[in-house]
Formats: sequence, C-alpha cells, structure tokens
Amino acid sequence: MVRVKAGLPWILVGLLGWSLTAQAAKTPEQVLRDRFLKAERTIDKVPAEQGRKLVNELKGYPLAPYIELELISGNLADTAAVQAFLDRYPDTPMAFMLKKRWLLYLANVGLTQPFLKNYQFGNDTELDCAALEMRLLSEPPATVWPKVTKLWVEGESSLPKACDDLFKRWQKAGQRTPEVVWSRLVRVVDDGDTRIIPYLRTLLPAKQQYLADKWKQVLTDPTNVSKTKFLPLKHPWERDILAYGLKKLVWKQPDKALATYGRFEMDKHFTKEQRIDVARNFAIALASKNDVRASKFLNMVPTADKDDLFIQWQIAWHVRRAEWPTVLEIIAQLPDDAKSDDSWRYWQARALEQTGQQAQADSILRELASTRGYYGFMAAARTKQPPSLAHKPIPVSKDDYVAFKKSPAIARMKEWEALDRPNAARREMLYIQRYGSEAHKLSAAKLAYENGWYDRAVVALSSAGYLDDVELRFPMVFRSEIQRHAKDANIDPAWAMAITRRESIFMPQVKSAAGAHGLMQIMPQTAKHLKGKPVRSEQLFNPGFNIDLGTDYLNYLMRTNNNNLALATASYNAGYGNVKKWLPEQPMDLDVWVETIPFKETREYVKAVLAYYQIYNLRMNRHQNVFTPLVTMKISKPN
Repeated sequence: MVRVKAGLPWILVGLLGWSLTAQAAKTPEQVLRDRFLKAERTIDKVPAEQGRKLVNELKGYPLAPYIELELISGNLADTAAVQAFLDRYPDTPMAFMLKKRWLLYLANVGLTQPFLKNYQFGNDTELDCAALEMRLLSEPPATVWPKVTKLWVEGESSLPKACDDLFKRWQKAGQRTPEVVWSRLVRVVDDGDTRIIPYLRTLLPAKQQYLADKWKQVLTDPTNVSKTKFLPLKHPWERDILAYGLKKLVWKQPDKALATYGRFEMDKHFTKEQRIDVARNFAIALASKNDVRASKFLNMVPTADKDDLFIQWQIAWHVRRAEWPTVLEIIAQLPDDAKSDDSWRYWQARALEQTGQQAQADSILRELASTRGYYGFMAAARTKQPPSLAHKPIPVSKDDYVAFKKSPAIARMKEWEALDRPNAARREMLYIQRYGSEAHKLSAAKLAYENGWYDRAVVALSSAGYLDDVELRFPMVFRSEIQRHAKDANIDPAWAMAITRRESIFMPQVKSAAGAHGLMQIMPQTAKHLKGKPVRSEQLFNPGFNIDLGTDYLNYLMRTNNNNLALATASYNAGYGNVKKWLPEQPMDLDVWVETIPFKETREYVKAVLAYYQIYNLRMNRHQNVFTPLVTMKISKPN
C-alpha cells in the first residue's frame, strides 16, 4: 500500500500515483534499458566506485560491457583491467574501441615497449604514426623514414592531426622531397580524390608547380594533352600527365588519343611502364569499340601485365572475329588459376567446337554444365543437359544455429535495434562477418535472411566465401506481388524476380547514387514516362507501386526490342539507345554479343540477370531451360 503524506494537493497525489503505476508497469527489460541510457550519460562524470555500481546494476544486460568499457577507459593505467576486458570480449567492437584508446594512452605516456608489443602496424593510421614516433626513439631514423614516406604517400587525403608532429620531423629531416610530393600527387589522381592537388602544388618547387596546374587542366578536359604546346616538355614528370590524359581521351576521342600517342611514342622520357599502361588501356578501349586499331595494342602488353579485364577483351576481340585458333592459344598461355575460370573454360570449349575438336569441347561443357551461373547454364543448354542449381544449404547444424542466436553478439545487436540505433547493430554484425568463425559467419547470413535483411544475407555469404545456398542468396520475397503485376504486364514473373534480385536484393527502401528508387530501381523520369505525369519519389519506395511500374517498363522494353529478352535486359540497365548502338550489322551469336557489350556494368548485368532468370525459373518449379533458345539466338540490327 502506498502512503501519501497528509496535506499534499490532490493533483500531486494523482501525479505520484500515475508515476508509480507507470514504473510498476515497466518490464524488467525496459528497466534495464533505462538504467543503461542513464549510465551511458553519466559514466564519465561519476567517481570510479559509483561507476562500478552502475556496471553492477546492469548485470545480465547485453549492452552492459559498453558501460564497463567507458569505466575502464577512465583509468587506462590499470593494465590488468584493460587486459581482462580484452580477454573477455575478443573480436568485438568494444575490444576494438578499448584497445585503440589504451594504445593511444600508452603512446602519450611514452610506454614504448607495451605499445609496440600490443600493436600490429597497418591497422590504424593514427596508431601507425604513434608506432613510428616510438620507433624513432630506439632505431636509426634511416630505418623509419621509408615507412613514414609510404604512410604519407599512400595515406588518406586528410591524414589525422595526431600524425602532424611525426610528419614535421620527417620533413625537417629532408625526407619530403619533390619526388615524394609528386608520388603522392600521382596517387591521389589515380585514386580519384583530387581535392588536395592545390595543397600538394604548394609543396613542389616553384619551377615544378606548373605540373600540378597542367594535371588539373587535364582532369577537367583530357583533350588538353592533344594540344601541341600544352606540354612544354621541360620535365620528365610531364609524361605522367600525358599517360593519364591519353588513357582518359581514348575512350571519348580515340583518333585524337592515337595521334597524340604517335607524337610521344619514341620520347625517351616516356617510360616502358608508361607505354605498357597506355597500351593496355588503348587495347581495352579500342577493342570495346570494335576499332581495328586495337590489334596493335593487344599485342604490346606482356603476359605479366594482363589483368582480367584485358584478358576478357583480348579473347572477346578474337571471338568476335571467329579467330578460334588464336582464342585457344591465348587461353593456353593463361596462368593455371585463370584457366579454371568458368568464362575461359566456356570459350575454350566454343573454340574447340569451331576447330573440329567436338569431343574435347563436349567434355569441358558437360563438366561446366554442373555449375550454377551464366556459363554453366549456357554449357547445359549447348549439351542438352538440365540446368543445375547445385544448391547446398549452409553447413550449420540446428543446435549450432540456435546457440548462435542466443550468443552475446546477437543479444547486443537486438538491444541496439530495440534502442533504435541501427548503425551500432550493424557494427555488431560486421564484426561477426570479419572476425567470427566460419559457422558464425554462415549463421549470421541465415539470421539476416530470417529478419528480412536480404542484402546483408547475400553480403554475409559472400564474405564467408559460401555461394551455394541458393535459398538464402535468391529469396522468394514479394513473389505474389511480382507474379500478379507480371501477369498484368504480360511478362515472365521469373524474369521480373531476376531483375529485382539484381537491382535491389529485394530491399524496398534502397536508392542508388544515380537516383533510382525501390525494389526495381525505377528512375523518377521513367516513372513519369510510364504514368504520363510526375510521380513523387516517396511513391517509388512503395513495393506494390514500384513493382507495377517495373513490370510495365519490362513490357515496354520487350516490345521495343522485338520481344528479345536479352536485349530487353540490357536495355533495363543501359537504356535502349545504347543497346541499339551496340547491335551488329551482321548476325552474331548471342553469347558473342554479350561478351562484347562495351559497358562492363551492362555486360556483367546481362550475364547475371539471365542466370538469375534460370535460377528463379527453377525455384518457381517451372523446370524450363531458359537458355535453350539463347544458344541458337542471333543478334543484329533490325532490317
């Protein structure tokens, strides 16, 4: 029974009674959450003894370690307490936070040996600087300066202020030479982060500052390198600007790029490495444009400098010309790990077919047909085998999964979500994906799937290197809505599912950098075209409305592309105008056309969507080989 002091006004009695009733109505979880929020606000303001009391009052609460973290952070000199916490919560966000704070403390108080013993170089720029400063206390500077130089050249555009003292010592020691400044300038340009070019310009000698100005002009307009007097050839570093400009210019104005390259090809300051770099880019750009001049540059690149994109276009160039023996020669020269790639195995089989070696071709295709993917499905259709999903559920037992869901990390994640702190919840999941055991990483994918975080499930599986759980990677969500709208739009629902999976991984609130919205990534102007009037952006996040527009747009693209599903798929990504420009004059096999789509994004998009189309066809129990018509399909400009 609650006793109320005599004489209190009735309204205070009422308020007191309401307050006590509200307190009594709170669940134990809500009480602990309130305690946590209060402790979070006050832990850094109270004495240590009171802080320990706050921690004890949160015993059993999932986020209690975060309050303990703040308590220990108030006395980082207590190494035993720090180490005990790190031992209790290894590979967690709390451990990461405490270890960084502790290491910075050790650096500030000059405890060199404990710092260097507990820090691994390369994990954090601020701590890297502290480690290098400590090494200068006990090592000859000549052994430390190269590390500092590397950090300055390759670090982020804005390096931490904590590094300022180290870099001042390094500079006074004469280590920030013009060559080092230029190396950083080249680096930031290559990385695309050019905001600090004006600052780097001031670090160059006065006679070399024009180089930064020239580079800025080329960044604005690559055609500048084609102007006869643009590069005065006063300094060898001008060739870095030249190479960069040529690599950009060849994509938009190949004739100008080639003419400019011809003027500098024999320049003694144009290094072998620069020539190879330019040749590689020229080869890719010209081959993607089907420009006959690509052949010269394809032959200039040594095997050691051939990356995946170069190899793709080298093979595509000869495939387009039906030079099948050359295709076989190129594939034979690939490193063993590259030869096992599905794409090159497929084209090796196609080349064997075309050179009369059918038995060898069939052997490769039959083996490839057991795999799930664009090339595997193509191989299955060519050999008249049923497509294979090759589905293997994640190898996590029911008991292990139940235990995982009850683990402290998941409890913390759920509590952060209950407190409406999604970034903190996501941080817990990221630590599981990065540092957890294989079973935990896979369990995290399953948990994300069950919670409707389909994009996180897909990313988690990719992070774990496990791609065979088809059910988790290709969810059947929004199936009824997609089927209904696809039927109204007279398109295949499995195709619409494939498009949606590729566009958004079924996340209705996603928005791209280009402004595409929702499940099927509809652009506002596309919505306006389909509806005949402006559509509010927020409407595009409504799943039903978005699917309605997306399926109508697919219908439109099918009609525009003469009911060719492959061309309609390409148009959904790149626009019909671009696809129309890519159509060959003479009929071309579909697989050859796909391999020679100039835009890498669209080329990979078409392969992925066609593969997803087959997967969803099977998942929807239709058991149709959608690749059967594709292996005989020809692509060409309409008459």
